[in-house]
Amino acid sequence: MNDNASVFWENVKKEIKMQNTTHEWVAKNSGISFNTFQGWISKCIYPRVNEAIRIAVSLNTSVEYLANGAVENNRKPIDIICKHLPQIQSHLDSIKEAVKNL
Repeated sequence: MNDNASVFWENVKKEIKMQNTTHEWVAKNSGISFNTFQGWISKCIYPRVNEAIRIAVSLNTSVEYLANGAVENNRKPIDIICKHLPQIQSHLDSIKEAVKNL
């Protein structure tokens, strides 16, 4: 068993559970046969880079996160930005209005 591949697949399984989806959906959405996908998991084999990228995209995360867990959740920064966008837009509108009145 490859310990690094073990981390990859544990993170994949964690994301699948967190996103309330299935191994079947991730495999299909990644363009990988379900049997191949399950074989990689059960034999703890790293997928090729292009396949790891497709798996990460299907799970809306990064290969870096899947490979080493370095980034706890890639969606958090996006969620924070989205939360503040209305306030930022309001501020930009105020600046635009102030510049217009110069």
